[in-house]
Amino acid sequence: MTTLREQITAQTVAALTGVTPAGDNVFRSREVSITRGLTPAIVVMPESLVSTRMGASADRQELVLVLEIFVRGDPWDAIADQVAEVAHRVMMKDQTIRIYALDVRRLGAEYEAQEADRTAGVLSARYQITYLTRPDDLASQPV
Repeated sequence: MTTLREQITAQTVAALTGVTPAGDNVFRSREVSITRGLTPAIVVMPESLVSTRMGASADRQELVLVLEIFVRGDPWDAIADQVAEVAHRVMMKDQTIRIYALDVRRLGAEYEAQEADRTAGVLSARYQITYLTRPDDLASQPV
């Protein structure tokens, strides 16, 4: 069994695939460059995880996932915004993510033009997903 963090991350990739303007170009922690032909694309990566003890039977986990949205076109930030709007709706309403999560909230976004190419850029949207685990098992929610 995998951790709830991994289950949430994998479900995020599955939920975004095929429903945004990125189509099937949704990747998990991709380290290989996104080529021109792959844009628009979304890369889903865990950024951080903070644990807090809630009691003897539960730990509160606050996972920050980053959705990196790669686009090309003019203006690139407006194109990225179209992808981000649909991705946001998925993040807030996906029922499987909601099975695990107590709360999902957008923390913010950063915009970065690609070096030497003002018609390409990356919008990095950060989401905090709060969920509970058992202190002795990162793959299980408390009962």
